[in-house]
Amino acid sequence: MSDVAALKLHLNKTEFLQQDWQQRPRLFRAAFADFEDLVEAEILAGLACEEAVDSRIIENHQGNWNVVHGPFEAYDAFGESGWTLLVQSVNEWIPEVQQLIAPFRFLPDWRIDDVMISFATEGGGVGPHLDQYDVFIIQGQGRRHWRVGERVVGAEEHCPHPDLKQLAQPFTAVIDAVLEPGDMLYIPAGCPHEGIALEPSLNYSVGFRAQNSAELTTAVCDHLLNSSAKLARYRDPHSDDYGAPYQVSQSRLDHLREFALSQLTQLEWDSALMAVLSTSKRPLPQPEAAPSEEELQFCLANQEPLLLCRTPGARILLGPDGHCYSNGEQLALTDANRPFAEYLAGQWQDLELTELTTTSDLDWQHPAALQLLSELVQMGVFYLVDASDEDTDEQHA
Repeated sequence: MSDVAALKLHLNKTEFLQQDWQQRPRLFRAAFADFEDLVEAEILAGLACEEAVDSRIIENHQGNWNVVHGPFEAYDAFGESGWTLLVQSVNEWIPEVQQLIAPFRFLPDWRIDDVMISFATEGGGVGPHLDQYDVFIIQGQGRRHWRVGERVVGAEEHCPHPDLKQLAQPFTAVIDAVLEPGDMLYIPAGCPHEGIALEPSLNYSVGFRAQNSAELTTAVCDHLLNSSAKLARYRDPHSDDYGAPYQVSQSRLDHLREFALSQLTQLEWDSALMAVLSTSKRPLPQPEAAPSEEELQFCLANQEPLLLCRTPGARILLGPDGHCYSNGEQLALTDANRPFAEYLAGQWQDLELTELTTTSDLDWQHPAALQLLSELVQMGVFYLVDASDEDTDEQHA
């Protein structure tokens, strides 16, 4: 298993953002030098046996495609070749995999979707297809042959199985290469690609979500509907004749559209957006007995040997409105606790609780700082574990 501290990404981030990000696919040889797998294939297979885990197997035997959704009880029936196991959000279940996101935090936290891991037997793959999200694919054990094309618009797709969408026509590859452990592909949204395992292999896909306008607007509206925001109700324009009851005039459509677009203030819209962006992909586990604000103060003051751990999948964002947002909630910031919030938002590794008392510029004793930490712990964004317990991460997961 890999040492997560050794997950150093060899990439010129400035050049990448200027020349490649969302522009063209790239192959980076030895992006992670001496890469070792963060999870064994057997562990991944065991995870896919769990009811709460999103997993599927895609089979291809002589051009006949099939999709089977987990959870799985056994794998013998799939044979020794021609199939791929895909498991979503492995970072939310295995702490070592969560650390694979850290090298990509030169991109916004709110864009991160998850880390999907696939195990493919010889000849396994999912066929030529398009993804509507940006993805970095890191090769683990084994080798896969990848072909990647430039972005296409309006490509024809078909479904060889109801749960599988593929490109209907061949594409021209601008990358045609066999990936070795530690090699990495960057594939922007909309670029056709296909990977075929040359031998049993693992791939790690760090995905960055890119909602379309309808998806984003729907998420914002859902948040507003579930909030306490007092939204205006529609009223007809004053008129002494509305015309035929079955006829909708252009002026009425204009009035409705203006009502829908203008009623929300920028403040309401921005706040709802921040809440949506801060919401984790799946619900955070809720603590059964989270410490109170007074108990946290006691632990800090007495230098208790505890680790402050960020829950995998949790997002902490600071907005331009002077608030902290996490898990869809708005938390108040002041001049006193803002440095504290920035420090917590930047943390990715487990942190000894005592570091909060020894780090300069962190006024942990201020009531606003203690309140913020307590709220984040109560929400399940952070959790505390005994630093002497070697199995804490597994127990929390």
